Amino acid sequence: MRSSSKEAGMKPLWDEWHWIEPKIRQAGSVVLFLDYDGTLVPIAPTPAEAVCPPEVRVLLEGLRDLPNVYPVIISGRSLEDIREKVGVFGITYVGNHGLSIQNPAGIHKKRLSPARREEFNILIQALKESLEQIPGILFEDKGLILSVHYRNVDQEYFGGIQHILEESLKKWKGRWKIAYGKMVYEVRPHMDFNKGKAAREILKSYSPRGLLSIYLGDDLTDEGAFRALKGIGITVFVGSGQLASEAEYSLENPSDVQAFLLRCAQVMREKISQS
Repeated sequence: MRSSSKEAGMKPLWDEWHWIEPKIRQAGSVVLFLDYDGTLVPIAPTPAEAVCPPEVRVLLEGLRDLPNVYPVIISGRSLEDIREKVGVFGITYVGNHGLSIQNPAGIHKKRLSPARREEFNILIQALKESLEQIPGILFEDKGLILSVHYRNVDQEYFGGIQHILEESLKKWKGRWKIAYGKMVYEVRPHMDFNKGKAAREILKSYSPRGLLSIYLGDDLTDEGAFRALKGIGITVFVGSGQLASEAEYSLENPSDVQAFLLRCAQVMREKISQS
C-alpha cells in the first residue's frame, strides 16, 4: 500500500526549512549528493530523453563555484552517460550506483575480469532472446550492469518479465543478481556496493569538521544512501505518494529540487557576504 510522506514518517522539507537553513548556514563545507533521473530531471519515457535543462546546468555550476560546496551527481546510469548528460566540469560523478566514480583527481572504476565479462555477455544475449519480443521493452547495457526498462510495456507483461529474469539468473546464483528500481530491473554483479557505500566513501575525502552532507534521491536505489547518512546529514526523498522511505524529509518533484538548490546557494552566498 502506498503512503504519503507524512504516513511514511518523512517531513515535508519546506515545512522544516527553519531547521534546515541554519544547518546549511553553519556548515564549514557541504557535500551535495544529487540523483539524476526523477530528482534533477523528470523521469522520461526512455533514458535518452531525460535531458538536463540549461538552467539546471547553470545552477550546478553556480554551486560548484561557491567556496566549500561540492556537488556530486550519483546515478545508476553509466559514468560516461551521466557525465555527458549533466555536462558540468569540475564536480564528482558516480555511475552504476557506485561502481564507477570520477572526481577532479581522476576516475576509479571496478572492472569485470574477462571471464565475468563473458558471463555477462552470455546473460545479456539470453535475456534479449527471451524478452525482446515484448512490445516496449528496452535494454540498456551500462558496462557492469544491464538495465531492463519496462516503463513503456503493457502491464499484462510485468509478471512474465520478472519470472523470466528470475529463472534466467538461477544458474548464476552468487555471481549475478537482480535489483529493482522505478519501472526497471537491473542485472548486477554480485558485489557489495550501493549508493550509500559510495556516498560514505566520498565523504572520507573531506575534513569531518563542520561537514554537512545533503542527499536527494527518488528511487529504491537511494534508500541505501538514506540509511548510510541517517543522523549525519540531511536526506531528502523526491516524489509524492511513494512507499515509505528512510529519508528524513521530502520534496514533491524536480522543480522543488531546483528551488531547494537555489535556496541553498542563496544561503551560502549570504554567509560569504557576511563573513
